[in-house]
Amino acid sequence: MKIEHHKIARLVLTKGLYGKDGNFNRKEIEKGFNNFLNKTFDKQHFEFLVMAGGVINSNFPDELEDKYSIDELEIKHIDEFVDWGEEVLAYFFNSVLEASFDKLKETVDYFTIGFDCFSQKNKQHIELVAIADVKNEGKIHWTGKFYPIEAQKRSLVKVNDLSSHFVRLNNQNVLVLGCHDLDVFHPRGQANVVPDSYKGKISAKFKRECKKFKPDIVLQHPHSTYFARTWSPAWDVLEKELPSVQHYASGIFYPTLKEKKDTLEKVLEKTKKGDVIDFILM
Repeated sequence: MKIEHHKIARLVLTKGLYGKDGNFNRKEIEKGFNNFLNKTFDKQHFEFLVMAGGVINSNFPDELEDKYSIDELEIKHIDEFVDWGEEVLAYFFNSVLEASFDKLKETVDYFTIGFDCFSQKNKQHIELVAIADVKNEGKIHWTGKFYPIEAQKRSLVKVNDLSSHFVRLNNQNVLVLGCHDLDVFHPRGQANVVPDSYKGKISAKFKRECKKFKPDIVLQHPHSTYFARTWSPAWDVLEKELPSVQHYASGIFYPTLKEKKDTLEKVLEKTKKGDVIDFILM
């Protein structure tokens, strides 16, 4: 049987990966990945498997808990967050996905997922994104959110190394975004940004770097998405400003418990372009 080759698969969540006890919903996650692989193994192959932002999370590592300012964390300690993220994701891969990893390695090349880390003593937090090279035993490239929403201006530990968002994978230029990093392209939000402010300067710099990079693929990692129009204005502008983009996708977490929302079908339709196939994980 000839295997179909595709760019992007999205594993869509309608509930969280963690149970009330704070541990992974192991049986449900394993069932979801087995369902995905039963449908795809030896039938379809994907270059990128995408999940939402922040669906894996933890507390700050002890050595960073309530010891440093936001500026100190951003300048000196990003590597320690990355080391901690490596441990947490290794547990996820080695325990929850151990039984299915060999098949996963044959089915996808890269797996992207969001990892959030929270302080228990103050409001500090960081939102990282892992790009795991599945075919190379899970070697991970890291980036993270640099563009806070207003409520996060004094709490988000930003990943200020913008170069980490630009990666060359399978001979393609791939732009990897955290949750609201896509708002750099949001027309209404940018209309209210003061040019000399942090947001004004970082938006202009990031757009310049994007235009130089000329991405072929863009992968965004938002947290919860309930409405079809949440991200589409920014995606529309990104398409105009970056005409090289042939495929894009937002990772989707669509909790079914929320009452006011668009249909999942509409949300999925408005958050992708090109060769993107959706699967419900759980």
